[in-house]
Amino acid sequence: MSILDSLKRVKKELLDQKHPFAHEDAQFRQTYAIGYALLLCVKGYPSEMAKDDLKRQVALLDLPMEFKKHAIQVALQAEDETVHKLLQVLSKPIHKYFFMLDLYSQAQKDHKITEKEQEILVLFEELLQLNYAEIHFIRGFRLAILRNDVEVGLKVVQAALEQNVEVPLTSLSYFLPNFIYQDRMAQMTLLTGQKRKLNYATLFTGDVIVSKGAELDLNGMEVTFANNASIIVDGGILKADGARFMASMDANKTMLSLRNISQLKIENAHFFGASIVRAVEMNNVQVEMDSCSFEKCFDEERGGAVYFTNSESFILRNCVFEHNSSLGKGGSMYIAGTEAAHMKSRNFFGFISGGKVKKVKLIMEGCSFKESRSQMSGALHMYDAEIMLKDTSFEACTSQTGGAAVDTLNCKFEGSGNTFTKCKAAINAAVVVLGGAKLENETSFGKFETCEPKNILYK
Repeated sequence: MSILDSLKRVKKELLDQKHPFAHEDAQFRQTYAIGYALLLCVKGYPSEMAKDDLKRQVALLDLPMEFKKHAIQVALQAEDETVHKLLQVLSKPIHKYFFMLDLYSQAQKDHKITEKEQEILVLFEELLQLNYAEIHFIRGFRLAILRNDVEVGLKVVQAALEQNVEVPLTSLSYFLPNFIYQDRMAQMTLLTGQKRKLNYATLFTGDVIVSKGAELDLNGMEVTFANNASIIVDGGILKADGARFMASMDANKTMLSLRNISQLKIENAHFFGASIVRAVEMNNVQVEMDSCSFEKCFDEERGGAVYFTNSESFILRNCVFEHNSSLGKGGSMYIAGTEAAHMKSRNFFGFISGGKVKKVKLIMEGCSFKESRSQMSGALHMYDAEIMLKDTSFEACTSQTGGAAVDTLNCKFEGSGNTFTKCKAAINAAVVVLGGAKLENETSFGKFETCEPKNILYK
C-alpha cells in the first residue's frame, strides 16, 4: 500500500466515517468518550496504542482532538460522580447497547480480553441494568464483530428480536461492515381477517397470497424476492406507500400481482427488477400510482415493468421508468382491454371468456420514460384502451419494429405537453404509431427532438 493510500484510508476512518452518536449534544458525546476511556485506563495509564484508539473514538464522536487528554485525566481520577453521570446519559437502550459494543470491540481488538477488562465489562452490564436477553445480544454480536461474520450477526439479531430486544438495526453496520438485517417470509396465504405488517426489511422465499378480507402492510419497508417468490393480492388489502420492491439475482416471477381489487393507491414506491423480472401485473383492478419509480424491470413477452389488463381504470402521476425492457411488446408498459387477442383464451391470467368486456381507461400525467426498449413499442404498448397522456417525457426509447416510444391499437388517444427526445425505431416505423386512432391536435400533443425515422405514423 502506498503512502497516499494509507493517508486516504486514515482520512476516511477519522473524517469521513462518524459514530452513530456524532449528532448527539456535546455533553452526551463528552461523557460517552470519558466512559470509553474508563476501559482504556482500567489497568493504569493507557499505552500509546490505546491513546490512538481513544483519539480515533474522539474524532468519530466529532469532538475536538484535545478532548482526548481531558478524557484520560478524568478516567484516571474517576470517582463515583463520574460513573453516575455516565449512567445518567446512557438512559436509552440504544445508548447502552452501543456503549457496550464499543467497549467489547476495544477490549477484544487484540483477540483477547484481560481479567480487568472482563471485570469492568461485567460491572457495566450490571450498572446499566441489562437483562439476560440484552446481554445475550451484546455478547453474541461482539462475537460476530470479532469474526467479521455477517451470518452470525444475523442469527444473533433474529434471536434478540424474538426476545423483544430493541435492536438498532440501521446502525449495526458501524460495528460490522456490510451488515444488513432481513427478516424472512416463506410461502403463506393470509385469509379473511388476518393482517400482517412488516417491521423490518424482508426476504420473500415463496408466494405470499393476500386473500379477500386479509391485509398486508409493507409501508416503508424493503422487500426482496428470491427464487419462486412473489406477492399476490387477490381481493385483499395492500399498503405499500414508500415500499421498495427488489429482485434478487435468482428471482424469476413478477414481483407484485394485483387481482380483483376495486380501489388501490400506491405512493412513493420503488421497483427494481434487476433486469430479470417484471415489477407489477394487474387484472380486474382500479389502481392509482403516484411518484413511483420502476428501474431495470424486464419481461420476455409483454410489459417490462407493468402489465395491466382486463381492468377499467389506471392512473399514473409523476412516475419514473428507467432502463426497462422486453423482448416482446412494451419495454416499460403493456396495457390491454379484454378485446386484446391474447386475452380471449379461457385461462389467460384468470380471465374467463364471456365475461364483461372492459376497455382500459389510462391517465398518465407528469411521468418520464428513459432508455426504455423492446422488440416492439419501446416504452408503451396499448391495446383496446382510452388514453390521456399529458406532460410526459420519453428519452432515448428504442424499438426494432413499431413505435420507438408508443404504439396503440384500437384506442382513443388524447394528449398534450409531451416530449420525445432521441427516440429511434429501427425498422420503417416512427416514434409514435397510432393504429385506429387520430390526434386532433398534433402540435399540442408533443415536441420531438432528434427522433427518427419520423414522429407520428397513422395506420
